[in-house]
Amino acid sequence: MNYLSLLKARRKSAKVPSMEQRQWSAAQQMRIAQGLCVGCGERPSGAHSYLCAECQSGDTIEDIREELRALRNHLLHRKEE
Repeated sequence: MNYLSLLKARRKSAKVPSMEQRQWSAAQQMRIAQGLCVGCGERPSGAHSYLCAECQSGDTIEDIREELRALRNHLLHRKEE
């Protein structure tokens, strides 16, 4: 069974899982249009990111794990453990 078949087989009361659209502020949209980092607004953003290398390096592995844990709990509708 492929992924689309699994989505079609969901209950009628449930919504189809999807990623929500990212909401940018007006200042962030201006930075994106100019090719600047969304975080600091001072340096050019990376080729495949909205953040510069310095802003990206500010995340620790524990911060990333916590963000993934929260996203997983949100997608699976679990309560915080």
